[in-house]
Amino acid sequence: MPEQIADAFLAFAESVRPSAADVDASRRLRNRIADSVVTESRVLRLVDTGSFEHGTAVRGGSLFDVIVVLRGTKPKSLGRSLEMLHAVVPVDALSAAAVRDDSLVIERLGGAGVRLIPAYEASGDPADTADSVWVPDAGHRWVRHRPAARTVLLSRIDDDGSLRTLIRLLLAWKHRHEVAVSSYYLETVALRQALQQRSFSLLWDLCWIWERLSTDALAPVPDLTSPSQTQPVRACATLGRAIEAQFPIERAASSARGAIGCYMDGDLDATEAYLRALFGDAFPEL
Repeated sequence: MPEQIADAFLAFAESVRPSAADVDASRRLRNRIADSVVTESRVLRLVDTGSFEHGTAVRGGSLFDVIVVLRGTKPKSLGRSLEMLHAVVPVDALSAAAVRDDSLVIERLGGAGVRLIPAYEASGDPADTADSVWVPDAGHRWVRHRPAARTVLLSRIDDDGSLRTLIRLLLAWKHRHEVAVSSYYLETVALRQALQQRSFSLLWDLCWIWERLSTDALAPVPDLTSPSQTQPVRACATLGRAIEAQFPIERAASSARGAIGCYMDGDLDATEAYLRALFGDAFPEL
């Protein structure tokens, strides 16, 4: 697609990136938490992950994700793990802590907070590596995860930063419309798209992703960075949430297709209207 619309997407993606100061402030909060639990016998290690670690975070929406590997074997109840996180996080931080689905979120006034994800060492599968851990997925099921493998794959196939930009745009849309779809799931489908076909343009890439999500009704997708490379990634916590998310996804697919059609017809005003319906009034003029 011509440079005019490509430049607009790149400018918007850059505008929603957290500032260096915001990243540093969230990292300092993460480090304070790490310093407070370094002597805690129930914590084995902390592993940074998620959008801040991958360079895809969205200002005002993303949290600084940290996997907290706890000692022992994973319990059947995720709630027990969250209770343990409450117990090991410093008391002064608990005043701003809240459980959100599968994690403990430490809020930071005026900026992105830290999301603590409970985890346990994984073993018993020949494909497990030193960094393999059990983490809760969107459906609150324990699944094997290799955070280092995800980071390596993203770096290997994103030599020019375009894939990270695509992921940030998907997350910006998700946070703007409060779509209850896992960010890890959206990142996974973007990785799948990048591996299956060469990028044509950000608008086409987004359109194809939303259309496929709509057609497949948010079906689980294989996690290529899991020990089995086939472990399913679920989009939502429940079937009900998946049904609720279907409408904004269908609307996004329709708006993206409409933007493509209008742009091909030379109607920039209509193209811009479609894109602002997706990303808000902050999307640049065409």
